Amino acid sequence: MNFDLSEDQERIRQAVRDFAENEIAPGVAERERDERFPKDIVRKLGEMGILGMMVPEEYGGAGLDALSYIVAVEELARVCASTAVIMSVNNSVFCYPVWKYGSERQKREILSEVASGRALGAYALSEPQSGSDAANQKTRARRDGEDYVLDGAKSWITNAGEAEWYLVMTMTQPDR
Repeated sequence: MNFDLSEDQERIRQAVRDFAENEIAPGVAERERDERFPKDIVRKLGEMGILGMMVPEEYGGAGLDALSYIVAVEELARVCASTAVIMSVNNSVFCYPVWKYGSERQKREILSEVASGRALGAYALSEPQSGSDAANQKTRARRDGEDYVLDGAKSWITNAGEAEWYLVMTMTQPDR
């Protein structure tokens, strides 16, 4: 078995490593101390195609493979775990479900914004009484014509307050 990275994957690793060391590292201690969200860094990650790495190109993403994504997460985490989490959540638990289960309209409108860094995605699963136990959540969604009405509370929402789009996990049929 060959575990070497391809030339493209190695180029991605080096580009993300250079970015992390040159753009993220210089202010990481101050941002962490002051609890400042790295808006400029996130915007630049979007411009580099890092916020939508596995999103298909037809929806504004980079259309890359999972290993390239993992390599990028690793390189960001070497310098700043917070930035790596922001990027990872945007790619994995926001973009992926929208791409896999969203409507064509959602894919075209939302993914292109989020993959490019013009907007950020958040993921809302955890609840005060059940943590991240999806089967024990209390948040409900009920139909109201063409829309859904949500009823419940979420906590510990990654990218909250900075995101323009939120993927909210709810129950529509709790008995199932």
